[in-house]
Amino acid sequence: MESTQRSGNERWLAGLLGADFLLWSPNIQAEGYLRWREIFATRTVRAGTPIPLAEAPASLATEYNFNGRRRTIDDLMAADHLSGLLVLHDGQIKLERYALGLEPTLTWQSSSMVKSLTSTLIGAALHDACIRSLDELIQDRVPELKVNPAYEDVTLRHLLQMSSGVRFNEDYTDMRADVNVNYLKPIGHRQAGAILGHLQRAPRLTEPGTQFAYNTGDVFLLSLALSRATGRTVAEYCSERIWRPMGMETDGYFMLESDDGDEITGSCCGASLRDYARFGQLIVNDGVAASGQRVLPEGWVAEAATASAPNFNFETWDVPGEGLEGYGYLWWVHRPDTFLAWGFAGQWIYVVPKERLVVVMIGAMPQGPYVNADEPMAQGAGNLHGTLERISFIDAVRAELSVYY
Repeated sequence: MESTQRSGNERWLAGLLGADFLLWSPNIQAEGYLRWREIFATRTVRAGTPIPLAEAPASLATEYNFNGRRRTIDDLMAADHLSGLLVLHDGQIKLERYALGLEPTLTWQSSSMVKSLTSTLIGAALHDACIRSLDELIQDRVPELKVNPAYEDVTLRHLLQMSSGVRFNEDYTDMRADVNVNYLKPIGHRQAGAILGHLQRAPRLTEPGTQFAYNTGDVFLLSLALSRATGRTVAEYCSERIWRPMGMETDGYFMLESDDGDEITGSCCGASLRDYARFGQLIVNDGVAASGQRVLPEGWVAEAATASAPNFNFETWDVPGEGLEGYGYLWWVHRPDTFLAWGFAGQWIYVVPKERLVVVMIGAMPQGPYVNADEPMAQGAGNLHGTLERISFIDAVRAELSVYY
């Protein structure tokens, strides 16, 4: 389905639903995340010849402790509203679970996990010499921004580190925030040029490269930079440099700003559970694809996953001693040598390269009004991005795999 054309009434209804997707109830979330392409304009990321993932002869049955209780995989699936859970170790599937209507051949929207894919595509463009340096000015790649002095001296590196200094209110609960008024609503209603138009007027708050400030709007500029640098749509380039070399088994997609418009590289691409794991495996392999082809500069992963964003100040779980160490190039750094792609409603790709481990968790974490009082999220041990129960599970998996492998 390519930027599906609709009748006026269908498009109006889809626009209303899409523009408010951060507010969906649990009854709508799972259906919407599975049927994303029926709501939004999208462009396909074509898969090539699948390269099968090896499967372990027996699945992990990991148990772990959380909040003083012994917990199982079934408990995790329920507590974190997971639609998919996959553990990939040494390129072999050790655990694979599905729920909420998701199946192996179906796609699930990524939320902001796509930002880490975007970072990886920037790395591929560097490897291909389409981009010369991360210190290139975004105004040189997107000259339409030259009307806004706030973007003077802002580089690709600043955008990757969320440190452009340009104001973008990312408060999901504020219906007047930029992320809602000037980003999600235009995407839902397929308004071409609306996001760039807003960024052409956005003011500067801090000097570039001095302060981390989460800014999904800025990541859209990387879409424009990528397509212009490579001479392809972002979806075509992603297919060429990641989907086909990694042997993805299902076509993916990028959401578009409008019918046949530019890709939204900061929010909500789509892939199957196994293909999200394959992307994680590319990162574990330091950019060498399943085909044997190097698609990222040597050492790119270590650089991208280093907590380099200046003055990182992002609060996560309301539990002392637990949080994120920092931010790299659109990757969240959890602990030294462990990092993740992270997205709204509980989308995770957790990567531990030294242990050759990838853990994918995707799902539909409910928002505050829909959370039961006995759930970890309601008790300060979780948020819309997932609960600390996931970390307890991952730590138990790491301990178990280190014993047997």
